Amino acid sequence: MKIIELTPVPLEAEAFAAFGDVLEPKARRLDNLDLLDQGYARMSDPVPEERRAAFDVLEYWGDIATISAEAMRLGYMRSKPNKPLQVSWFERHVKGTQSYIPLNGVPSIFTVAPPNDLDDPNALPDLNRAQAFYLDGSRGMNIMPGTWHWTPFALEQAADFIILVRQQVADDDLNFVDLQVRLNSRIDISR
Repeated sequence: MKIIELTPVPLEAEAFAAFGDVLEPKARRLDNLDLLDQGYARMSDPVPEERRAAFDVLEYWGDIATISAEAMRLGYMRSKPNKPLQVSWFERHVKGTQSYIPLNGVPSIFTVAPPNDLDDPNALPDLNRAQAFYLDGSRGMNIMPGTWHWTPFALEQAADFIILVRQQVADDDLNFVDLQVRLNSRIDISR
């Protein structure tokens, strides 16, 4: 069996761009006053000048990722800790995006390979282009359709995530591939 060894790299927008978006603040930031002044929000009552400071309680980045336009659902996932850092399965969803949003700030490792042959249900991942990313637990990811991936590996303790995925994903868009059977390969991740 061929063993592919990967060393995780930090989750950064540029390094992850071939697989999707890093869910983090981007360059364009708005706060409540911007939302008010630029007409993003309709106000039932005007905000008087002397009350503007009390209204200004958040910063907002509205364009961090694009998700599928279909009906989506939220799921809660707990990644079990201290599992061998070996990927012998990959999955993909060709009809929609999938988002992972960490909840408890626990580090984990996420392994991906680029999307390919979206119209071919028998397509296989290109393991020579696989990458592992170290997640520090402070930023999420939105993977584009067709991105091959495996569940994040929790390192020291369980890592909790909210997952956003197409409502019908289990009915028509969940493609698992056994890498050992189909490609006689496995990915081992170093720490």
